[in-house]
Amino acid sequence: MEVACVADTAKHLPANTLAYNRDAAMHLTIGKSYRAGGMSVYAGSIMVLICDDSQMPNWYPMQLFEVSHSRLPGNWHFAAYGDSSHLQALWGYRELVLDDAHYDSLLERDPEALRIFLSRYQRST
Repeated sequence: MEVACVADTAKHLPANTLAYNRDAAMHLTIGKSYRAGGMSVYAGSIMVLICDDSQMPNWYPMQLFEVSHSRLPGNWHFAAYGDSSHLQALWGYRELVLDDAHYDSLLERDPEALRIFLSRYQRST
């Protein structure tokens, strides 16, 4: 799946979209396409995991993008977390979905989690 950036600041997001600093610039380029490395529903918002302009994986609200290529990679997995008020659903590469520690390790910039992400991201089509 590929998404094209249509906005690069949180001020373009609806007021009820997570807790973003409304004036903070994000590591995105308007008009640039990014391949999705994963997707989630977090606190009711659809989020997309991309390797952004900082060359790091980051989660961004889907409202900052429009879908340019809708086909999902055939090797993606899915999990639903019905009891969670935060992470409610997650789909993406195997470790992201099936390894309970990988999601948090990726957010914490653990070197092994980053290596796995980049390996899967480079191979996804």
